[in-house]
Amino acid sequence: MEKLFIEKIKKGDSNAFEVLIKTYERKLFGYIIKMVKIREDAEDIFQETAIKVWRGITNYDEKQKFSSWLFTIAHNGIIDYFRKNKIRFNSTDEMVLRDNNQLSQQNILEKNEEKEIVQKIVQSLPGKQREVFLLRLNGMMTFKEISELMDEPLNTVLSHMNYAVKKIRKNAGKSYAQ
Repeated sequence: MEKLFIEKIKKGDSNAFEVLIKTYERKLFGYIIKMVKIREDAEDIFQETAIKVWRGITNYDEKQKFSSWLFTIAHNGIIDYFRKNKIRFNSTDEMVLRDNNQLSQQNILEKNEEKEIVQKIVQSLPGKQREVFLLRLNGMMTFKEISELMDEPLNTVLSHMNYAVKKIRKNAGKSYAQ
């Protein structure tokens, strides 16, 4: 079904494009906002991603999974956002701001207390662990796809995921004990 939409989009069918983007909208936006934390900036990155997909669809290699291609474009947009706003990952892979006033805390919207706790724990993960976890969870990407996207060895990606899951379980247990 996805291939049919892509063929239509390549012929200039904007309705097919809208349907295809809507299919991924929630997961893609979820990934972006969890990385950049500011809703307005996440909306901009999402919009820029959609524009790049529309303009670049003729270059899409159908041997590649569409979702991987889409999330790669979003990932690159996030990297550009970090560079533009002078946000970087330090040697411990945690997001560091040169100007701490540039980034506000993400508002937690979920009503479910358990989701709030897990979300806080995920946000506190070191950068690469958080990114692998979110790409796997929200992007529904394989570890191989994440490895290629992040330009990291597969075992390193698996290690990031393993550590992330262990930290989430450990910290979630502490939160419920309080």
